Amino acid sequence: MGRGGTASLWLLLLLVLVVSPWRQVAAGNGTAVGGGRGGRPRVPAVLVFGDSIVDTGNNNAVLTLTRADFRPYGQDLNGGVPTGRFSNGRIPSDLLASRLGLKDLVPAYLGTDLTDDDLLTGVSFASGGTGYDPLTSTLVAVLPMQEELNMFAEYKEKLAGVVGDEAAAGIVAESLFLVCAGTDDIANNYYLAPVRPLQYDISSYVDFLVQQACDFMKVKCFLSFPLTTSSNPIVRATESVHRFAFPGSAVTANAERVVAGLLQQLYLQGARRIAILGLPPIGCVPLQRTLAGGLARDCDPVRNRAAQMYNSRLKDAITQLQEELRCQRIGYVDIYDVLHDMITDPCKYGFNVSTRGCCGTGDFEVSLLCNQLTAATCPDDRKYVFWDSFHPTERAYEIIVDYLFPRYVEKLL
Repeated sequence: MGRGGTASLWLLLLLVLVVSPWRQVAAGNGTAVGGGRGGRPRVPAVLVFGDSIVDTGNNNAVLTLTRADFRPYGQDLNGGVPTGRFSNGRIPSDLLASRLGLKDLVPAYLGTDLTDDDLLTGVSFASGGTGYDPLTSTLVAVLPMQEELNMFAEYKEKLAGVVGDEAAAGIVAESLFLVCAGTDDIANNYYLAPVRPLQYDISSYVDFLVQQACDFMKVKCFLSFPLTTSSNPIVRATESVHRFAFPGSAVTANAERVVAGLLQQLYLQGARRIAILGLPPIGCVPLQRTLAGGLARDCDPVRNRAAQMYNSRLKDAITQLQEELRCQRIGYVDIYDVLHDMITDPCKYGFNVSTRGCCGTGDFEVSLLCNQLTAATCPDDRKYVFWDSFHPTERAYEIIVDYLFPRYVEKLL
């Protein structure tokens, strides 16, 4: 090849590297999809926070009994090798990443040999069993939401090490943040543990959770640009969140206003797209039916009303946050209605069973109780809304994500 041909080849390679906006491959426990449902990725990355609905395996690296890194979990994914996902296959974080054209699987931040491409296209920081209330994670020895934020700060440093500070800030600013938490606070903390009901009635506890959710979003927005020193205001802000978590908090109203004002100013350099999920119909989840639904295992209206109360107040709070932070790309995502419809009218969606899970009896098996030694699985999990007594099946998740994406997520892109 002559000198002219060689120069042309190098020019072509340079154009390919420059024009490609984001790399579209992912290793570790992520899988390339080459643009998902066609075209370029909608965002550079998806960054996930929350509980077991979006935990892709972080609890594998945590000393806790709340885990899913054993069979039959994951029986329809990767040849049946469990990954720590609390379902039979992919979960919402994976399905969302696929819809966005990023990759088929979102790797867990912990316990995964993350590649540069994993960092560039997003990870999950979620920890199954956690909640906005710090007590919720303490009860089951999992990662609190604050620790998820700490991991995000560490992730940002690693990302900057790959592409540089400026490019890393750009990736974070354009990425979609998914936050899914709160169910464990009400289902496994307030209604099962003896502490919070002595301190709050359910209305006050819901207000507390909504405040925690809003504080989390504000702190996360702050963390969307580099941390420098330990004297950074984020330290004081997160300490205030911890103190606020318990009655008798030393945080004064004035201090809260100062922190909120500071975070609002810093938000101008932070994350721009945040999808925060509401709560499902908790009282219709199989385990909650068993615990509170009587002999007939009916949906528990008390838990469902608590979820609806939370959703209503969270939606109002997000509207206020949009105004305070001058950002319309913080969006409330309503998962209550679609899941409730699937449970009450399963045949409409092609399901046969919606009152119990596929694993074991389906009435109470979840996490360690859903295991291949003591709990057989149903013949066809595609006929079940729930995989275990708490978490939906991959097929149910697919229907939910397909329903929610055009109605809520598209508006944030």
